[in-house]
Amino acid sequence: MREKESIRELKGYEPNHVNCKVKLDANEGSKRLFKYLIKEISDSDIDLNLYPEDSYSDLKESIIDYINISGVNKKNLLVGNGSSEIIDLIIHTFVDKDEVILSFSPSFSMYSIYSQINGSKFIGVESDENLVINIDNVIEKVKENNPKIVIVCNPNNPTGTILKREEIIKLLDSTNSLVVLDEAYMDFGEESMLSDVFKYDNLIVLRTLSKAFGLAGIRTGYMLSNSSLINSVEKVRPPYNLNSLSDFIATRALRNKDVVKAYIKEVKEEREVLYEEMIGMGIKAYKSQANFILFYSEIENLSQKLIDRGVLIRKFGGKLENYYRVTIGDKEENSMFVGAIRDILKKEK
Repeated sequence: MREKESIRELKGYEPNHVNCKVKLDANEGSKRLFKYLIKEISDSDIDLNLYPEDSYSDLKESIIDYINISGVNKKNLLVGNGSSEIIDLIIHTFVDKDEVILSFSPSFSMYSIYSQINGSKFIGVESDENLVINIDNVIEKVKENNPKIVIVCNPNNPTGTILKREEIIKLLDSTNSLVVLDEAYMDFGEESMLSDVFKYDNLIVLRTLSKAFGLAGIRTGYMLSNSSLINSVEKVRPPYNLNSLSDFIATRALRNKDVVKAYIKEVKEEREVLYEEMIGMGIKAYKSQANFILFYSEIENLSQKLIDRGVLIRKFGGKLENYYRVTIGDKEENSMFVGAIRDILKKEK
């Protein structure tokens, strides 16, 4: 059986399959934050023989309390098996074959992959030589190509750069295209548009519990928008798309805002320390508003040399050849990364 034409040349997402003592490749949060919830699961009365409660009412209530935005109710929320699933649902809901989806380049690779699977045309607006996105250039490309959807990863992955709120507003004011703001890393930044979601009929904001909550393993994300757009995406959402265990953990984690806020503060502090350490070693690192740092190095086989020292980071290719991304870990993990880099640099001399 031959696969459909739109995916014959598709190269899927390729996560690392390497085991290392220090895993800093996937922008995951700390495992210590909500480990206690595993005990609560074992003490709970979850009926695993039954499908989840498909409205996810308690989870949505926890999200509403956490984001604390006036006017938001459950009709403004859709939850998914990670925000990645929701991106796919949005594309299937609003974009026909051969219609245009516009985003950035470089950015999260799943945007182009989902577009290709859908048979849509993907356009990535190039960043400048400093990997910064020029919003006026984006607006120009939107006017030229009339995309059905504009996907904005903010802060951007893998660069860590951020567009200011006024730049996002400028984009929204310039187009009728659906603007999807992927704020997966916005807990570590300062330019969220969550509170502006009802000011625009064409705005969707996405959030995830994979980063600041340290819960990548439960694959939980949510979409905030006006009820009309929510209702449209609900038509294609699979029933019971979030499992009962994820629902249970996410609902309770969201009620512990102080734990999350303390962790976010820690990551921001460690991010600045690590950035200064890297600059001090002569590494070309980029300022970040996320929980990772992108850097450039021409050291041959750097990623393998780090693996040999027990540290796993993300290596890029293509237009980002010789670029690497390191997740902000805890003090000990960051120290091991810095120590490994110092050792490699010493041996390179």
